[in-house]
Amino acid sequence: MGLYTPSTQDQNPMVDTARACIVYSLVPYLGIVFIPPALAISGFGYLRSERKHTDDRHRFIFSAALSLAVLAVQIFLWWLLYFIPKLGV
Repeated sequence: MGLYTPSTQDQNPMVDTARACIVYSLVPYLGIVFIPPALAISGFGYLRSERKHTDDRHRFIFSAALSLAVLAVQIFLWWLLYFIPKLGV
């Protein structure tokens, strides 16, 4: 019998995949590639958990919200990449 920890007990693999995409999306500029898969997996997982009446819905909502926050930061970084060269003399 192993050590019981709530974060590793009966995890949904789709939640883990969405979290992995969010972690990879934290890479500046390149990470914007991983945000759409994170949103898609979170949305599909949420719909699937609604249909099966599981308790993973909150994890998918948190993953989607976190990926939207990372998307906002990535868009700001891409805007800076465009804007800063225009400030040059």
